[in-house]
Amino acid sequence: MEKRKTQAERREESERKLFDALISIINEDGIQVATCESIGQKAGYSRGLTIQRLGRKDEMFVKLIDRVVAQTEENIRQQIPLEINAREALRRYIDIHFEDLQNNPAYQAHFALMAGSVTDHALLGGAVKGAHDFVKRFLVSQLERGKAEGEFAADLDSGIQAVSIGSYLIGVALQKKLHPSLDISLLKPAAYSLIPGRLQGP
Repeated sequence: MEKRKTQAERREESERKLFDALISIINEDGIQVATCESIGQKAGYSRGLTIQRLGRKDEMFVKLIDRVVAQTEENIRQQIPLEINAREALRRYIDIHFEDLQNNPAYQAHFALMAGSVTDHALLGGAVKGAHDFVKRFLVSQLERGKAEGEFAADLDSGIQAVSIGSYLIGVALQKKLHPSLDISLLKPAAYSLIPGRLQGP
């Protein structure tokens, strides 16, 4: 006899299915099609339960962005150990970005929302800016660490370099959205090239 699911398990299952439906609709049909009705229908739940679990349109988008940021933080903890040097840490972050763009539908949907926030800043501006600032802080911290440890030049402007790397990675994400058949792995060497070069010894 199959074990009866607890209320917490049923809630977790419904939230997962609804988020999966939200992500699928954003990626396949666009942000405007992602309504409580369409998400509930795709996931097999009512509009009312969709609102109860995810909130209304702006709320569900913010929740999705927050989930993606939390997953990215976890990926950084797991794949970028503290003992590696700053240059390698930046390379691994670039690898995470490219991997998620190719294989993580939630990450892909996140950048669709980022693009949408440009035209509708009031809807998502704060959440998108928070996600962007998280990435910038990580990049700046690694660049500053590299300077402190003598990997990078002491006069390197970490803020500008972080923006340069981040802007390129956003550009790759948008290219992937505009041209799904593009092999973005071909763009990775240019991303690596934005990591400052090693200092030459005396």
